Amino acid sequence: MVSNPNPSFGVIRINLSKDMDNYILNFKGELSPSLSSSSTLIWIYFLVALGVALQVAAANWDIIWHGVVNVESFFTPPHTVLYSGVGLSLIATVAGIVISIKQKSSLKNSFAIFHKIPNPLKLIALGCLVELFSGQFDNWWHTNFGFDGLLSPPHLMLISGMLLSIVGALIGTHLFESSRKFRIISEMICYGILWLISVNFVFMFTLPFSEGQYFDFNPSPTAALILGSTLPSIFTAVIFYSVQNIQFPFRITVVTATLMTIQSSATITSNNYFANLLPLYLLNILVPITLDVISIFIQKNKNISAKLDDRKRTIFSIAISFFFVTMYFPWSVNMFKSFFGIDLITFESVLIFEQLLWKFIVPILIPVSIISAYLGLLIWKKLCEHSKLTNMFKVVVE
Repeated sequence: MVSNPNPSFGVIRINLSKDMDNYILNFKGELSPSLSSSSTLIWIYFLVALGVALQVAAANWDIIWHGVVNVESFFTPPHTVLYSGVGLSLIATVAGIVISIKQKSSLKNSFAIFHKIPNPLKLIALGCLVELFSGQFDNWWHTNFGFDGLLSPPHLMLISGMLLSIVGALIGTHLFESSRKFRIISEMICYGILWLISVNFVFMFTLPFSEGQYFDFNPSPTAALILGSTLPSIFTAVIFYSVQNIQFPFRITVVTATLMTIQSSATITSNNYFANLLPLYLLNILVPITLDVISIFIQKNKNISAKLDDRKRTIFSIAISFFFVTMYFPWSVNMFKSFFGIDLITFESVLIFEQLLWKFIVPILIPVSIISAYLGLLIWKKLCEHSKLTNMFKVVVE
C-alpha cells in the first residue's frame, strides 16, 4: 500500500472525517489479506484494465468506423477488438476467482467460497457479465434493426459494464499491498482508463450520433449543451484530485498519457481525416508535465507544501479539466454543434472548432467548466464526509 496520510474512499482518495477514516481502515483490513495473499492477483487486475482499455478504444474507433463505412452488421473490425477486450477481461477475472478460491482448500460450502473471492473481483465479474450480455443484445439489435446509433440500449449496457470492470480493477489495485512499483503504475493506468470511460459516458448523452435506422435517440441540443459544459470537467477534476495522492513524481502525466494514448490511437490516427492532427494533439501532454514539475518543486519546499497541499490539488485538478476540449477532440466540439445549428460532419471537426472557438469555447465554455469543476470538487468532498453515504457504501462493498 502506498504510504499516504490521506485516507481513501472507495476509488477516490480525499481527506475525510475521523469516523470515516476508521471505517476505511476496517475496509482495507478486510480486503487486504485476500488481495495480498497472491502476487498473481495484481496481474489479474492489470489484465482486466488492459481488456477494458481495448474496449473503450474500440468503442471510439467504432464511431469513426460508422462515419467512414455504411455499417449494418455486428461483425466489424472495431467490434472484434472490443469483444476481444471483453474476452481478455473475462478470462483474467475467471483466473482470479479460481486463484482466490484455491488459496484456502478448507472451504466446505459455496457461501464460504463466495466470501473468499475479493470484492473487487466480484465487481469486475458483474461488469464482464453485463458486457457479455450486451454483446448478444447488440448482435440481436443489428439483426432486427440494422444500423444503430451511439446511444442504443446495447451500447449503454456495454459502457456500464466497462465502468463496473475498471472501478473493480482500480479498487483491487489500490488496495493491493505488494509489488509496489508495478502496483503504482497499474493504479495510474486504471485512473486514466476510468477517466476516459467517465467522459465517454457523458458523450453517450450529448453527441448527436444516436439516430439509427428505426430509432432516434439523439439528445436535446440544450441538454447536450448543459451536460457537455459541466460533467466532463467535474469528472476530470474529481479524478485528478484523487490522483495527486499517488506517491509518484509524474502521476498526472502518466494518467493523462494513458487517456491520450487510447484517444490518439483509436480516434486521431485511425483515419485519414485526423491523422495529420496528431502532432498538435500530442501537445496536450505539456499541460500535465508542467503541473507535475510545479508539484515536485512545491513538495521540495516543505514550508510551501504544508500551506498549499489541498489548495494545490484543487487548482491542479481544475487546470487539467480546463483543457478537455483539446484532449477529447473531436468529440468535445461535436457535443455543441446541434445547439449552434452547425451542419458539419465529424470529419469536419476542425471547422466546428474554429466556428465555436471565439463564439462559445473561450467566452462561455471555459469559464463554465472551471466553475463546474470547482463546485464539483466541493460537493464531492462534502458527500464523502457524510456518514449516511459512507454507511451506504459499507453495505455495498462488504
